[in-house]
Amino acid sequence: MTEAAAGRELVALPRAAVLMLWTATYLRGDLGPDDAAQMSYGVGRSGPSGQGEDLFEWMSGLRRLPLAQLRLVLPVPGRLAGLVGPPAAIGPALEAEQALVVTAAGIADHTLIPLLTDIEVEGRPVSAVTWLKVPAPLGAQVPPAASSGSAREGLLLALRRAAGGSIELDLVPDEPVEPARIPPSWISTALPLHLDPSAAHLLVLAARTLLLTRSEIDDGHGHTVGLAEALARRGLLDELQEAARDALVETIERIVAAETG
Repeated sequence: MTEAAAGRELVALPRAAVLMLWTATYLRGDLGPDDAAQMSYGVGRSGPSGQGEDLFEWMSGLRRLPLAQLRLVLPVPGRLAGLVGPPAAIGPALEAEQALVVTAAGIADHTLIPLLTDIEVEGRPVSAVTWLKVPAPLGAQVPPAASSGSAREGLLLALRRAAGGSIELDLVPDEPVEPARIPPSWISTALPLHLDPSAAHLLVLAARTLLLTRSEIDDGHGHTVGLAEALARRGLLDELQEAARDALVETIERIVAAETG
């Protein structure tokens, strides 16, 4: 664990979201690019592969872009909003279920996508991370970031509906997620110290809900006794997952926008 993360509570987030948070901390002036790049690999079980984009150089290069902005995308099949292409970026982003789109003066400049390779270090499995950088198509524009706060309300409403319903779900987003439920495409990180407490709380809530609903969906219909209940349960999980995904993206982007001004 790095000195910047020592003694602090950890939260699991998509790797692209972790990179956005620590890049914003660098752009704010709280960390140098070397420390911010190290923090972007999270705590434990991962590190740079030695290939692909060097995060130190990438972060330093952001200062040379006019009005650079960072956009988080968490795509799933049928939901590609936010991706700017080309096809060389779409496939890997869908496989990773995440991407970071960088814009310059409102025009897409490139996309970063984490690619993982399983390796063994000192007898334990770890993920070697390669950041794939794909230039954006010439002139590609990105819609404005969501900032209304509607995603927060959508998540809270979905959680209240789930809590008050008759379908039993194994969701406790107030507690840390078990490591077995965290996929390799996510990584644990300490949050930057200066984050607004309410934004940090919403980020943790959205991330935990997204992880837990994903795990419940992967587990199938073991908690149900009939087809109708299974379909109702899946519909509720899909609603929670979509609301959590939207809230996570909106919260990250609002945090980063506040950091980078």
